[in-house]
Amino acid sequence: MSAPRQIPAETIRRQGLASDPACSAWVSANAGSGKTHVLSQRVVRLLLDNVEPSKILCLTYTRAAAANMANRVFRDLSAWSLMDDAALGARIAELTGRPADAARLALARRLFARALETPGGLKIQTIHAFCEAVLQQFPLEANIAGHFEMLDAEMEAALVAEARRDMISGAAGGENVGLADAFADVLQRGGEAGLDDLLAEIVAKRDGLRRFIDAIGGGVPPWAALGDAFGLAPGETAASLSAAAWPLPGFDEPYVAQLGRAVEGIAAARFANDVVPFLREAFAETDPVRRLDLACKGLLTSKGELYGPSALTKALVARLPDLPERYGAAAIAAIAAKDRIALAAMVAATGSALTLADWLIGRYERLKSARGFLDFNDLIDRTVRLLARDEASAWVQYKLDRGIDHILIDEAQDTSPDQWQVVKKLAAEFFTGQGARDRVHRTIFAVGDEKQSIYSFQGAEPAAFSETRLEFRSRIAGARGAFEEVRLLQSFRSTREVLSAVDLVFAAEERRQGLTRDPEPIVHEGIRDAEPGYVELWSSLGPVEAEEPDDWTAAIDHASAPATRLAETIAATITGWIASGELLEGRGRRVAPGDVMVLVRKRDSFVHALSRALKNRGVPVAGADRLLLTDHIAVKDLLAIARFALQPEDDLSLAALLRSPVFALEEEELFSLAHGRGAASLFSVMRAKAPADPRMAEIVATLEEWRNAAAFRPAFEFYAAILAGTPQREGARHRLVARLGAEAGDIIDEFLSFCLAAEQTGGDGLEALLATLDTAAPEIKREMDQRRDEVRILTVHASKGLEAPVVFLVDSGGRPFVDQHLPRLLPVRAPDGEWLGEGYLWRAGVDTANVVSRGLAADIARKAEEEYRRLLYVGMTRAEDRLVVCGYHGARGRPANSWHSMVEAGLADAATEERAEPALCQPVRRYRTSDVPPVEPEREAARPVPAPPALLPDALVVPLPAPELLPPPLRPSGAGLAIEPAGETAPAGGSPVLDPQDRPEASRAFGTATHRLLQSLPDLPPDRREAAALRYLDGLAADLDASARARIWAGVSAILADPGFAPVFAPGSRPEVEVMGTVEVAGRPRRVSGKIDRLAASEREVLIVDYKTGRAPAAGAEPPAEHVAQLALYRALLAPLYPGRQVRAALLYTTAPRLVPLEPAGLDAALARLTRS
Repeated sequence: MSAPRQIPAETIRRQGLASDPACSAWVSANAGSGKTHVLSQRVVRLLLDNVEPSKILCLTYTRAAAANMANRVFRDLSAWSLMDDAALGARIAELTGRPADAARLALARRLFARALETPGGLKIQTIHAFCEAVLQQFPLEANIAGHFEMLDAEMEAALVAEARRDMISGAAGGENVGLADAFADVLQRGGEAGLDDLLAEIVAKRDGLRRFIDAIGGGVPPWAALGDAFGLAPGETAASLSAAAWPLPGFDEPYVAQLGRAVEGIAAARFANDVVPFLREAFAETDPVRRLDLACKGLLTSKGELYGPSALTKALVARLPDLPERYGAAAIAAIAAKDRIALAAMVAATGSALTLADWLIGRYERLKSARGFLDFNDLIDRTVRLLARDEASAWVQYKLDRGIDHILIDEAQDTSPDQWQVVKKLAAEFFTGQGARDRVHRTIFAVGDEKQSIYSFQGAEPAAFSETRLEFRSRIAGARGAFEEVRLLQSFRSTREVLSAVDLVFAAEERRQGLTRDPEPIVHEGIRDAEPGYVELWSSLGPVEAEEPDDWTAAIDHASAPATRLAETIAATITGWIASGELLEGRGRRVAPGDVMVLVRKRDSFVHALSRALKNRGVPVAGADRLLLTDHIAVKDLLAIARFALQPEDDLSLAALLRSPVFALEEEELFSLAHGRGAASLFSVMRAKAPADPRMAEIVATLEEWRNAAAFRPAFEFYAAILAGTPQREGARHRLVARLGAEAGDIIDEFLSFCLAAEQTGGDGLEALLATLDTAAPEIKREMDQRRDEVRILTVHASKGLEAPVVFLVDSGGRPFVDQHLPRLLPVRAPDGEWLGEGYLWRAGVDTANVVSRGLAADIARKAEEEYRRLLYVGMTRAEDRLVVCGYHGARGRPANSWHSMVEAGLADAATEERAEPALCQPVRRYRTSDVPPVEPEREAARPVPAPPALLPDALVVPLPAPELLPPPLRPSGAGLAIEPAGETAPAGGSPVLDPQDRPEASRAFGTATHRLLQSLPDLPPDRREAAALRYLDGLAADLDASARARIWAGVSAILADPGFAPVFAPGSRPEVEVMGTVEVAGRPRRVSGKIDRLAASEREVLIVDYKTGRAPAAGAEPPAEHVAQLALYRALLAPLYPGRQVRAALLYTTAPRLVPLEPAGLDAALARLTRS
């Protein structure tokens, strides 16, 4: 086995400095350098410094990262609670750099329980989750529904599709003239494809577009501010701009006539054949646009550029010495005029696009608001607006300020500007010297790595990491606070070879551009120097000539495609490693499927080819991490069912359904049905053959049943029944999973979720479902379970935060950026500050290209190329032991700046060895710097190639017998009924006629009001309690008569004023504590769910109190048995949560008022009666 790893003292010092809660810190951490460890240690040290858990806010980028962080913190704290004094003292001294006294040891042992008991728990969450909590706390101030619901991806797609349908209907109806005109203009400029692209981008950029529209809208004419920003006067058109540019400087009509005479009889072909004829035609043209076009044809090349010097021959210049100057001025003026016309066209087109955007976004927002929904974009945007509102921000900041003293940000390089605004608003008072609370130490901590900023499509800007660092450094320095900038260089993940290869690849300036603003070279240090690994570079595969058969009916072998050949090679290599027991030299164990991760830039044919190749060899492989729902073949088959059910004459959909696993007809069978049917539909032919063919009769009967069901069943119910099947007919789910594998089951579940979401957003029919999926199909994101022993195939984006012993980095041979990657809506800043933030210009077509749009496109291309290099960095640094860089390319060859080319250039001067395998990818070069011998392997046999996963056994698909009717969760308030057998009814406890005080309608409002006041008033200062109580009673309890309201306040005020009740409402006590667990009742395990009215926990005991608004028992009398049983159940549920503490219980009768403690023996006896069978 490998020797223990030695962590350098300097690394320990830097980690300690970064995790020191005494100072704010900004940490730049290389890949694998332990940033998650530092972040979790800082949280632990804050807790160890006696910071309340509720005062810490730790923001992570993903839910998985938040869970990982919380697990690390609770793992450490739980371990501390069980350590002896010596071990715990040593651990704290190691963490903090100073010895721990007895008080600190005692505090450390309590931290685990303290963190668990904190209301809401430790705030380790994504920024979206935090913003959701803030909005739930301040819905009125944020102007949103008080009980809003979050839209998931499926529901959002369904709402967007509905908004699109409404917009198109509105444009077609003609009632909204402005919308109809804009729609027609967009359709004419961009065509149907351009319209679809534009609407998709409007949805994706709706928040930025809404801010832009609000900033420039409302002008006369509409969007006039946009033209003003680019110096375009209202009403300027192509005709007016063309007329203003004519005649071109230096080329008036007399001079053109002179030029025509000058070119006669000399060598001046360009001017004689193009310039003079087109200019003469231009002067004869009366239409200004046509005239300028003719002049440009004569003066400029087909690319719109000036002619080269050869066009101006010596003979021509000798006759007209001023021609070069005149030609240059005229040509440049023509280019400028055409460019301005194109800019005007782009501005006009953008006005139409903004009109559509304004309507579509507004409709989508109204649909959301009417149904009480928020989407994930709303969480950030609404929180920023809430914190920025003058009339509400002071109150919100005060309330939040009381709860947060320390902010920690993970993956700060991927934080978008809007998300940074949330952080800055939260920390606005941290370092002013006078916050909401004086003399409170506050810190901010951020950790990230500019080199790993790869989410620009989600709004992340790499520069923001450094810019925000400088801003906070200045603010903290102004408050005389401590601020540390820490660099973590030591990698705990990768071997020396992997780190060295990364440094070599990014050593050259041109390959380092965009990775970091730091001028210093990129250097990685590691602690795995004693563990060997390697980096291999396989040659990129290109296309090979494949002879196509003369017979067009013969099948073509696509296995010669370079992507397919590389996929087969990688699959064969992995299979060979597993079969031969290949050793991971640095770990001393065999390679397993779960050790391998294959990274690609995008999901293309290679991903499917590799997945198929691995499955064919019996190697377990995980499904796709992201997938457009309608791209999966199982979903295609299910949609074919709907299309046929709605339109039985749809022969193509029916044919696809018949060939699918649902019916599994062979090609020959389908051909016999379809061939020679003439004008008859396929379904009519099937019905005609059904009487003589039992199998066909069964299929027809099934299809008829589905057609009938489609007429009256909602989409979810329709598909759920088809997938489940009946006792007589096997369900479609089983057939699809049997053919397509277990992954299809997950996709089917996602499809059903989408159907349910479509119903919740208002569209429950099959037609609405199909329309939504055709226009806005959701992308399914699946979390990879790293514990499963499967090869993972991921994009580099999806691999962020992951690692693997063996990584294949596959270059697909595409250029880093092509014009097709340009967005339709180009982001633009106002030239002279006409609007704040980002605006947009619609790139409608080539006729609108101009110098402004070309500049914007060049900037986008530069940023894309920089992110492309950062993606290479992220991909290479996922490897722990081995990195294999390979790829394929098309007929045009491998791009010079591709991943493969950059790695090849970086390793060009490094010492490498030639390898014989794989033969197809020769030459293969292996880079290895370590001469350390392999770690001694573990004693284990070579792992056989695992067999393909078996299909579900028949026993799992046979309909189950009807389950026993289980009782609902028991509520402790009804504990007296718990021993009644299922199916029987307990006798009523009293008469609603003879006992009017017990009538629900008479007592419920009284009890609710009393509970609510006892829940809320203890947190208010005593002098404010009466006014608050009377406001509540006069408002929400207005149904009660005045005497009842007076009795309520009299009882509550007496309770709160009596010192005898002080322990119930002690600081730290909590109202309305929900509990749930399992207790044996009447001889059977029963789920128990309830709500404790008041819970007060101290270091030695826990007090639970239940309020009772009915009659109190006489002095000395026993409380009702059902009340005792209720608290006995609560006590049984809480006891395991508070080991070592006595759990006491009491009843608080509010009308007396009187606190009745319950003896432990009585509680035990009540519980025994409940649990007795």
